[in-house]
Parts: sequence; C-alpha cells; structure tokens
Amino acid sequence: MRAYLGAATCARVADEMVGVAVVLLLLGRTGDPLLAGAMVTAYTLPSVVSGPLLGAWLDRTAHRRAVLALGGVLLALSCVGMVVTSGWPPYALAALTGFALPLTSGGYSSLVPHLAADLTRANALDAAVFNLAAIAGPALAGALAALVSPEAAVLAIAVLAALGAALTGLLPAMPPTRADRPGLLSTVRAGLAHLVRTPPLRGATLTTVLSLGSVGILATAIPLWTAELGAGREAAGAVWAVLEAGCLAATLLLGRRLLGRRVDVVVYGCVAAYGAMLLTWPLTDSLTVLLVLVLVTGFAEGLALPGIMAVRQRHSPPELLAQVATTGASLKIAAFAVGATAGGWLVPAAGPGTAIAVVAATQLAAAGLGALAGYSRPSPVAA
Repeated sequence: MRAYLGAATCARVADEMVGVAVVLLLLGRTGDPLLAGAMVTAYTLPSVVSGPLLGAWLDRTAHRRAVLALGGVLLALSCVGMVVTSGWPPYALAALTGFALPLTSGGYSSLVPHLAADLTRANALDAAVFNLAAIAGPALAGALAALVSPEAAVLAIAVLAALGAALTGLLPAMPPTRADRPGLLSTVRAGLAHLVRTPPLRGATLTTVLSLGSVGILATAIPLWTAELGAGREAAGAVWAVLEAGCLAATLLLGRRLLGRRVDVVVYGCVAAYGAMLLTWPLTDSLTVLLVLVLVTGFAEGLALPGIMAVRQRHSPPELLAQVATTGASLKIAAFAVGATAGGWLVPAAGPGTAIAVVAATQLAAAGLGALAGYSRPSPVAA
C-alpha cells in the first residue's frame, strides 16, 4: 500500500492541478475566459466514453501497472506539448489525455482490494488521498503560476505525473481478474448491466453523480459569493480548501467505521447532510462564519467518498470491479462538467446565494432518489 499511496497521490495531485494550471496558461496567452474554459471541457468530456472501455481493459489485462503508468506518461507528455505549442494543438492534447482521466480515480482505486487485507482502512486512506490532492493540487498550481509562471505550473504537472507512473511500476504484478478473457465489448456490456441491476450500486452511483453534477455550479457561485461578502473572488480558493479539509478530517476520524452491510446508506446520509449544511451558506454575512460552516459541511460529506468505494467493492465481482469504478468516475466527471456549464448561466441569472440553495436542494434530491433507486425488497422467507 505504501507504493500505491505514493503513486496515487502523485497522479491525483497532478490531475487536480490541471484545472487551474492550464486555465491560467490559456488566459495568459489569449486573455479569453471562454477559450480557457474550453480547455477544461476538452480535458474532462472524453472520459464519458473512455471510462467503461478502460475499466473493461483493466479487468481483462495482466498488465494493470503498465496501463496506469501509461496514463501518467501520457499526461506528462501532453503537458510538455501544451507548453511548447500554441493554437489548437493544446486542445487536442488535452482531449487525448482526457481519455485516460478515469484511470487516475477509479483505475487506481480498483487495485485496492488486491493490495490490502483491511479494506475499510485502505478505503479510508484512498479517500484521504483524494482529499489531499484536492487541497494540494490547486494550491500548488496557483502558487507556481503566481511565483514563477503558468508554464512552470504545467511543467510541474508533467513531473508529478511522471513520478506517479514510476511509482506505479513498483506495485506488485497482478493477474487478470477474468481468466477466460472475454471480448472487450462483452465485458463492457456485462459491467454496465451489473451497475444498473445491482440496487445498492445503482442507488449510490445515482446519488454521487447527481451530487457532483450540481457541485459544478459551485465553481461559479463560490467566487461571486465570497465577493459579495467583501472578501474578493480569490477567497474561493480558501473555501474549497476548507471544504476538503473537513472531508479529510471525517475520512481519517470516521473512515474505519464504514462497517455493516448497507454501506450505501452512508452515501445517502452524507449527501443529504451535505445538502442540509449548504442551505446555511447563503445565510452568512462574513467570510469567517462561512468558513466555519464550510468546515462542518465538509465533515458532514466526508464519508461519501470512502462509502461509494466500499459499495463498489462489496457489490461488484472482482472481474468487473475496475470497469464499475472507472464508469462511475467518468459519469461523475461528466456530470461536474455539465454542472459547471449550467452554473455559468444560473449564477449570473439568479445570484450566487440562490445558486448555492439550488445546489443544496439538489443534494437532498440526489440522496432521496438514490435511496429509492437502491431500495430492494427483502427476499421472502419460507415458512
């Protein structure tokens, strides 16, 4: 697990830096926010198609380390290419790299059952890596861009991605989880069917996809809300960092309590609590009070991530786990991109406070819809 945590940390910090570093790179070159935002879209949307295919490939191949390492190498080379080229090539490179994006999240997480005996502890550590990356990635990218240059921030992504690929090579070799090695498309169909037909998996996936989709609206709402509080748009970075810090605290303190058979209920509960706390944000009139509420909000949401990991592992056969994990990751990435686009319309039209309330209501709805989708009648007991 030490090699795994090192590899996953480098890969995920690099991924979290992309949204900040490449936007600053394009803003510096073009001065056009629309063109800069299009770079993020080019990076994220291809994962909608690639997630199920990459997961099926991971389930079938005996070279899992090589597949994950190649994803890191691809990101490293693309970042170098973005720095040395201009015009349309950086967009093409971002889109090409985006096809491998699900490997960073679901791909690495699918290895955990092969590496750890205590899955509850391992899932908590894996979720903590996500939280740490979400804090460190944007902060590192912004600091390098401000102190050195946006180009330096993008090149730092390349270094971290390459280091993650190298550490991935230190992981133990793993045989394919399917000895019969069925066709790729048949594996994709089997994985998608399993995702849809398994109630806890279906419900928890629906909840997390809807949840992250609406969180995309916050990307626009938070900077404008902190500006209304008199703290400036730059304070949005502090809000996101404190939110992830709350998640991290919950993961480290409570992550090992994810026991019991209905771990999907933990996901529904955390997302509902997240929505309830979000309702308090528009009621604040100072940044200090807001940050306290944000910290509590993050703590309330914190177990949702290790919860969805545990649901996938407990309710997926080993031969389909990688595909289920990468498919779930790609759906969440796509939902966030759609939410961010919707936020660009909603926030100016309704105001940041109303937009945050909409996100809160969506979280509550996501928890309820997921619980309904995940409900299964107990099997009748013979008399």
